[in-house]
Amino acid sequence: MLKSGEILLPVIAAAFLLFSALEVRSQSKVLIDEPQFMIDAQTAIDSLYNRNEEAARDILSPWIESEPEHPLWILWNGMELWWSVLQDLNDDQHDETFFRKMQMADYEANRLLRRQSDHPDALIIRAVANGYAARHNANRGNWVTSMNIGRRAYQSYLRLMEVRPSLPDNDFAEGMKRYYAAYIPENFPMVRAVSWFLPDGDRNAGLASLTKASEKGVFARPEAAYFLGFILLNYENDFESSASVFKSLIDRYPDNGYYRRLYLSSLAQMRRFSDLRIAAEETLEHWNKYHPNDIGVMHEEVYHWIGRGYYHERSFEDALQAFVKSFEAGLTLPNKRDREYHTASAYFAGRSSEFLNNGSDAAWFYKTTLEQRAGDNVKRQAKDRLARIQ
Repeated sequence: MLKSGEILLPVIAAAFLLFSALEVRSQSKVLIDEPQFMIDAQTAIDSLYNRNEEAARDILSPWIESEPEHPLWILWNGMELWWSVLQDLNDDQHDETFFRKMQMADYEANRLLRRQSDHPDALIIRAVANGYAARHNANRGNWVTSMNIGRRAYQSYLRLMEVRPSLPDNDFAEGMKRYYAAYIPENFPMVRAVSWFLPDGDRNAGLASLTKASEKGVFARPEAAYFLGFILLNYENDFESSASVFKSLIDRYPDNGYYRRLYLSSLAQMRRFSDLRIAAEETLEHWNKYHPNDIGVMHEEVYHWIGRGYYHERSFEDALQAFVKSFEAGLTLPNKRDREYHTASAYFAGRSSEFLNNGSDAAWFYKTTLEQRAGDNVKRQAKDRLARIQ
């Protein structure tokens, strides 16, 4: 007869093996340590940013099937929705769903971190999810919320740099940190007194890190390129370089209308109106050919720039036609009174009508401009023009 201890030992051993197996099963694979995943992820990111969600899903489907519980796929759902949000920031119908998806991704990544401390994938997911959420809260003017969420993103990036110091995406966070830590104290006097709490900043080093991330990053590569172009355009006044960055984004992602619109805007800020009109017409041709069912926002913005090109060439008849097309496109879009391009196209249609000696049409466009909520500067000019012709 077996003694009680002899019975108990096999039971304990079996239980230990069972719990060990359960622990191994509960461990989530570190996807970024898989060389093939890194290749597939970069390809999928490129497809997603080129607005081909189906192709991106096909690339990732073997990984989704092998690791169905991985929280990365929740983040991916939010990243897909991001482009519906960003395509038209005047349309807020997707906001609630977008923020909820990013919160869910952050929550599931945090749960993974509680099970597996410093899991690199989870740190990336928290950084990316909170980064997107912070950026969109800033779009909506929720500055305090944006800063609080952005801090969580940055803390995750900091830890990721310690856990995976050679990860190419780290250059994105490092570049943003170093550039803004230098830029903010230089340009906001009220911050200088407390600038001691900021990390060491270096604008040139920050730009160099962003450039590196835009070339070699995985998840952050297109975002690094976007912020590099944005900084060069708005803070460094290096318009040629910014236009080059946005043009490279168009070449890489020809079906991403957001980057096309940024490129047109950068040409306008450089007052390269002839180049602007040509680029806008090329964009319109591409969009009408490949995306005929997705023309609302694109037509509103691109026709406005075509009009501005003609306007500065003093081809006022052609300019008027383009501004009217832009204005009519805006009539089909949500929140039309809050749309900057709708306001601007109405105003420039009025100016073009004046140059064509059609005062009654000009007055109508100016009155329409004044009914808008967006574009205070343009509205002031419309008020002055209306007073002159009445």
